[in-house]
Amino acid sequence: MPIICLLLWLFPQQDPKPLPELKTFLAETRKKLHPDEVLLSEYTYSEKITDIAIGSDGQSRKTEVSVYEVTRDAKSGQTYRRLVSKNGSPVNSSKPEKVGQRRGRSRSDEDKTIDDVFAAFDFRIVSREDLSGRPAIRMAFKPRANYKPKTFTGKFFSHVQGEAWVNEDDHELVRMDAELIDNFSVGFGLLAKMQKGAHIYVERQKINDEIWLPAAAAVSVNGRVLAMKVNRRITVEYSDYKKFNVDTVIKFPDVDK
Repeated sequence: MPIICLLLWLFPQQDPKPLPELKTFLAETRKKLHPDEVLLSEYTYSEKITDIAIGSDGQSRKTEVSVYEVTRDAKSGQTYRRLVSKNGSPVNSSKPEKVGQRRGRSRSDEDKTIDDVFAAFDFRIVSREDLSGRPAIRMAFKPRANYKPKTFTGKFFSHVQGEAWVNEDDHELVRMDAELIDNFSVGFGLLAKMQKGAHIYVERQKINDEIWLPAAAAVSVNGRVLAMKVNRRITVEYSDYKKFNVDTVIKFPDVDK
């Protein structure tokens, strides 16, 4: 017993750092939320898409793996995506395709959407965790009762619950793991219907110790689009980020302007 008391005196236990106050932490996190497509427009990168078709028995029926090289034209700023491999085999003759531009959405529109999604949830801080050597605050979120979303994105996420990990120092989203807790329909179910249980996973990483960009995203969905049944698991992995400049742009001489 005297030895234990001596050790406690020599090495007193430190009180753990208190978790941040929820409202303040959410406000700082909100400031850092921007559409990833805006951030990605400043970089060239590789994009690997794994598309798995699921059978009625829950087993995979078909798997396609496509790797794309994403870059931008130095003059126009247009983003291009070129297929470089399909199911592990190189594709040398593929022409780059234009990546659709954002549909004229202003920063104000983006802010309204993000604010709507934030307002759709009740958040709760769960714990502090270490993710890749960086402190992250783990939060649980669920739909807020009686909230009426104003945007399509807000309407969708009002049927979602899950957890999010936010970097404590940068207030950047690091990971999200969520699922659809109700069936979600578009056009009263005539255009599309997504079944309860759909899973959404997002992971982001800090690049060059300066900016947070997507690392991976995955969606598992079972539903219907028009008359076609859909049961798929799609994973997107991002790698080989390079800051966009004239030197890093890959030239495509056959691109139609």
